[in-house]
Amino acid sequence: MTPTHSARLSPLQAETVWTLEGAEIIERRGGQSRRFPLARLKTLKVTRDGAILGFGLRRMAIPANTYAGGLRPQDHTDSFAPFLEAVAEAAGHAAPGAKLRTARPRNAEPVVWVMVLMGTGAAALLLFAAMAGAWTLGVALAARLLFVTILAAAVLPWMDRA
Repeated sequence: MTPTHSARLSPLQAETVWTLEGAEIIERRGGQSRRFPLARLKTLKVTRDGAILGFGLRRMAIPANTYAGGLRPQDHTDSFAPFLEAVAEAAGHAAPGAKLRTARPRNAEPVVWVMVLMGTGAAALLLFAAMAGAWTLGVALAARLLFVTILAAAVLPWMDRA
């Protein structure tokens, strides 16, 4: 039996079906199909939401969830996990030099807390400076706190990179 996984990437698109046939992953959506030979697989990154396969310049994302009726997400891990295990096993034989890794959990929660506390501090600083009659000094100091908060927000996308 060939391992397969299917998911609807968008409520407006047809269902996409990924099939592992031999040493190739075949992606079918409607009448279109694409083939990805596992011998060219460079990276396989597995997250809790899906997997990203890198084939040099080409990338393929396989989500673990699908859209049910309406816009409700539906969990498809019962077909996703066995399919990904079969892909990893086949990739180990076809492309022994490929980097197979799981994504580390994001440790962004402390950064978000720092951002919230610094924003609250900037608001409190503005309030106390206005009550003391030093509005311009309060704006100058609060702007510096908010600048550091903006820098912390800029770091968030890179928190899960290796």
